[in-house]
Amino acid sequence: MSDRQPAPGTPDQPDAQGAAAAPRKRTRKASKANPGGSSNDLRADVLRAIAVLKIATPHQLWRLLRPNALENKFARAALNDLEKKRITVKHGTGKDGRDIWGMTTAGRDAAKALFPDGRDMGGIARKAGTSSAAGHALAVSEAIISFVAGGTGPNVDPKGIHGDRTAPGVGPGFGRIEQWATEIEHLTPHKPTVRADAVLRAPDHGVPVLLVEVDLDNESNPILAKKLDDYRGYFDHRHPLPNPHSRGTIGYLEWKKTEPHWRRTYPDTGRPGYPPVAIVLGHLGERALPQRVKALTAMTRRHWQGRHLGDGYYDRSEAIPILFTSLELLIERGPLSPIWRRAGRPGPLQPLHDALDDHDGPEAYAKHQAALHAQQQADQEAAERRRQERELLATACPGCHRTADKYKNPRYASDGDRLCHFCQQKADQAAQTEAARQIAAAAEAHAQRVQIAENASFLRTVFGPRKPKEAQEKKR
Repeated sequence: MSDRQPAPGTPDQPDAQGAAAAPRKRTRKASKANPGGSSNDLRADVLRAIAVLKIATPHQLWRLLRPNALENKFARAALNDLEKKRITVKHGTGKDGRDIWGMTTAGRDAAKALFPDGRDMGGIARKAGTSSAAGHALAVSEAIISFVAGGTGPNVDPKGIHGDRTAPGVGPGFGRIEQWATEIEHLTPHKPTVRADAVLRAPDHGVPVLLVEVDLDNESNPILAKKLDDYRGYFDHRHPLPNPHSRGTIGYLEWKKTEPHWRRTYPDTGRPGYPPVAIVLGHLGERALPQRVKALTAMTRRHWQGRHLGDGYYDRSEAIPILFTSLELLIERGPLSPIWRRAGRPGPLQPLHDALDDHDGPEAYAKHQAALHAQQQADQEAAERRRQERELLATACPGCHRTADKYKNPRYASDGDRLCHFCQQKADQAAQTEAARQIAAAAEAHAQRVQIAENASFLRTVFGPRKPKEAQEKKR
């Protein structure tokens, strides 16, 4: 870097008179190749986003790529520079008057360098701005941006991208735009092809795969249910694994191992069941949304319910987790806020990961059964303790009330009717003492009677016999 200082009065070094003035806004110098003045990194970010979304407006790119910028001028500049290179193309304007941009075939080929090798880039959405599918495609882009950027919050400024993001219930986003893909075809031999509006693969955020369907109330419930039927056909299809045995051997003839067809495309979900499907419904009021969710839940019951295990628990190893929300809630609050309703699960709305988790599956059922078994065993042990206590109380000695477990020698214990050995000894000793006392008292009484008789005999000898009472009265 040169040590030369710019001369005073130049834009880089204001003179003393302009020292107090506000600093001049620095802008990137435009070039003939990039008249908009966009940088290489910015053009790469815009091209990466357009390659995933297929179509988007500068307003959407503003929210996705530079949410802290003051306006979307940077996105328009990058799109114009890419258009000059014939990488992007303007498809027209939407109902809100904003330009709709897409990419050309050359742009799709150029975008391949921004993604890992082998990634399917899909189509280029020809004439999307003038077709009836523009609203749907922009809604899919809006849903993906909401997943990545999070909720806008309520009361969004029409000229801005954010509202009150500190409001209760507004959450952040997760993942990166390159973890998304749109318009993905799922081919199954001899079965209808099902095309997903968007697919998320974010294993680092606990979502190995999520299929997203967006509907702006332009498809009837039977059509959406039919699409779930096609998903079920894709998930149920299995193909044989390579046979490791030699032809003509018994092992070759008995080889029947297969694997799910969808595992060739997607990894294991980490949860019971097939890859989850999130249905985002738009343009519905507060009363129409729950009614439609209820109708779709009933029409797709056989896909999400699974096999009943008992006590309200289900085995959903061959079921499709189906989630519902509205596009408006997703935009305002973000995917990690409680905005999701899982099919067949009552209660309040849940955040995305809670809605994906299987709270009443085989693992929960096993814990429930273990808890029931532990409770039954505890009840049996308590009943056994009460029985033993009753039996012990029945052996209480009538004298000292001690039970049989209080004696080292069980022969000394009581049977509940007779006294224990020690109480019996005391009772026998007391009886012997009482008998001796009674004998002594009887002997003493007899001795007293003998003494009285001897005294009476002595008196008769001295004074003579006693006269009767009547003779004494006559003598008087």
